[in-house]
Amino acid sequence: MKKIYVILVGLLVVIYLFLRLDKFELKTTYHLDQGLHLLESFEMVKSKKIRLVGPMVSSKTFMDRGFFIGPQYYYVLASLGMLTGWNPIRISIVLLLVELAFALYFVYWLYKKYGPVESLMVLALITFSKYLIIHSRFFWNPHFLIPLSILAVISLDKYLQTKKTYYLAVVGFLWGLSFSFHYSAVLWVIPLFLVLLKNSQLWKWKNLVIVLFFLIGDLPWFLFEFRHNFYNIRTLIWVGLNSSASGKMASYYFVFSVTVFLLVGLTILFSKIKKNKIILAVGVVLSVSWLQTLLIHDYIPLGHPIGWTQKKVVAKILENGCPENYNVASTVSGDTRSYDIRFLLIAHDCPPLGVEDYPMTKKLFLVAPASRPVQEETVWEVSSLGKFKNIKKEELTKDIFLYEIDK
Repeated sequence: MKKIYVILVGLLVVIYLFLRLDKFELKTTYHLDQGLHLLESFEMVKSKKIRLVGPMVSSKTFMDRGFFIGPQYYYVLASLGMLTGWNPIRISIVLLLVELAFALYFVYWLYKKYGPVESLMVLALITFSKYLIIHSRFFWNPHFLIPLSILAVISLDKYLQTKKTYYLAVVGFLWGLSFSFHYSAVLWVIPLFLVLLKNSQLWKWKNLVIVLFFLIGDLPWFLFEFRHNFYNIRTLIWVGLNSSASGKMASYYFVFSVTVFLLVGLTILFSKIKKNKIILAVGVVLSVSWLQTLLIHDYIPLGHPIGWTQKKVVAKILENGCPENYNVASTVSGDTRSYDIRFLLIAHDCPPLGVEDYPMTKKLFLVAPASRPVQEETVWEVSSLGKFKNIKKEELTKDIFLYEIDK
């Protein structure tokens, strides 16, 4: 039985990697805030200055005012950047392999605690999840909640088995660390409450250890709050009360914060089944996988344009050496200052002019859809150039073009 189990795990791992790595560079997402966050991490390393807050939550702003997550994301990106030569594709692949390692650790724990059928069911659900497949192809701060919640679940179980306060401290620290990556980690309070209540541990004074180490887990962010009159908390409330977008809840809020807890709950239910367990497990995997395929058929995270890569654009810009007095822009998305391409050029030691220097630009490289010809473009990054002297146009896809504009 153990040999069969190992063979099935190995087969699922091969499928896991194939579904995610096949045509990886074409399918990966590197877009919008990813370039900006890499650039900010790059500048942090170059300046050797620590940060107490991380990126602004761009999806929840009002009147250009927003709040920030913790700085841990910057430090992770900085570490990965130095490890991979600041290559976004390599960073995504490294994180994909790290996610697989955590998934296998989680599955091994489930195997030891509940049995082979339950652990294989969970690994299959993770392997064939279309939502997780898509998200495993790029780096994004909410993704870190899954590996951290795996560690938290295992630590919580060890606390329930041993009643050692140390494990509660670990749970609290991991919770605070998760909160630093994304605010949706606040949802951990629900499974923590239910588990402690069920095990008659809810009203113990030592549960305050969770709160204390939650603060320690996101200590830089809380230090920033104390030093700046609770700016983020006040802004969070203000934006929530005023912004029409504040009430919108994206799917990833729940997927990355509670998926591991739900998988453990499902495993506990299955461990109580005595008959036809294998058939039921296969049915669950097939049903959940099919439902995801049905619901997210055309799902493209971060609105990444399909059919071209920023690497191709950078190669075109640098094919005759580093241009002088040039800048980059894009109208294929809301990132008109094109931080994705901008960062790659900076990493190639060919920095464009700053994002405030478009009026001084002598040459502009613009990525634009066919529906927005450069001669009719009104965004400031283009209109601030004034009259064009020369325009070269190159097709990236049948719907997206790269313009080289001389002032």
